[in-house]
Amino acid sequence: MNIYEKLNEARVRFQSANVKKSGKNTYAGYTYYELSDILPVINKLAKELKFACIVNFTKEVATLDFVDIEKPNEKIAFSSPMASASLKGCHEVQNTGASETYLKRYLYQNCFEIVEADALDMTMNPNAQQQPRQQYQQPQNRQYNGYQQQPRQYQ
Repeated sequence: MNIYEKLNEARVRFQSANVKKSGKNTYAGYTYYELSDILPVINKLAKELKFACIVNFTKEVATLDFVDIEKPNEKIAFSSPMASASLKGCHEVQNTGASETYLKRYLYQNCFEIVEADALDMTMNPNAQQQPRQQYQQPQNRQYNGYQQQPRQYQ
């Protein structure tokens, strides 16, 4: 099996594992996957299919490398810009740990295509009416530094 076949097989097996969400956001009223929900399943799949997931952090980016153990030079990289957390009552090291934990979870979700409801949607007011998007209207004649510019016509 090549590395892409291993990743596809791992994704299918993970999605068939019926993993339950244990994380709860009581404020917004939704559940989510914690690392403790997904890592035991992924680690078992990694052993069976002979791959490893290596997570690294720099100041700029967080990466997860999906590595074929049988051919260690072959890997598929997943990345995300590094972000910071500012939890109330925590010091800098705790905020760094929180950032890394969140990013690690999101990297695994990206790699294994773990789908859950968008948390942002859960925090929106369902009774608020959405404003219709305005149609773009091409600007009419414009004047720049005394020069008149006509709208461009594209074909």
